Amino acid sequence: PRRRLPAAMRVEQILDAALQVFSDKGYALARIDDIGAAAQLSKGGIYTHFRSKEEIFEALLTRMLAPGEHQPRPLPDSAPVTVDVLAEQFLAPMYALFAERYPLRTLRLLLTDGAHMPQMVERWRAAVVAPYIDEVQRLVRRGVAQGTLRDSLLAKAPHLLISPAVHAMLDLMVQGPWTPHQLAKRRREHVALLRELLTPR
Repeated sequence: PRRRLPAAMRVEQILDAALQVFSDKGYALARIDDIGAAAQLSKGGIYTHFRSKEEIFEALLTRMLAPGEHQPRPLPDSAPVTVDVLAEQFLAPMYALFAERYPLRTLRLLLTDGAHMPQMVERWRAAVVAPYIDEVQRLVRRGVAQGTLRDSLLAKAPHLLISPAVHAMLDLMVQGPWTPHQLAKRRREHVALLRELLTPR
């Protein structure tokens, strides 16, 4: 007999199955029946927790938006902002996330099928991307004011500071998983670039 699971565990089971189905078939072609089969649940079992395929897609993105262990840690106001601090605050969490399977698959789904749910794409941008860039800019400006960072183009356009990581993310989506050595090499190269462009002369 099928084992009864707590509702929260059953929802996670459904979301994992949906991510697999959406990734394999694409959002438009995926059906509730497909998700039920992947989760080993009936269609009624799916509808116990979700009203529609759209709601499942939204729940997947909401799960990705939830704060996790890779979020940047608060930096004391008195701490100097150096390239090493930026690397620890922003690059380390990003590259750690790249080593995990589900966040990257969800991002791929967002990029390939987000046109079906533009309000969710905007929510993701507003909840994750914009605050992240704002915090990068805040800390870089603080470092420039402290004299610990050079007032370069990166200080004026902080989205460029994380561009190598975004490029790495796209490579991962196209090429598939990297080894820990490959990820570490990309991160070292990224830090070296920031050190060359932001270290005061």
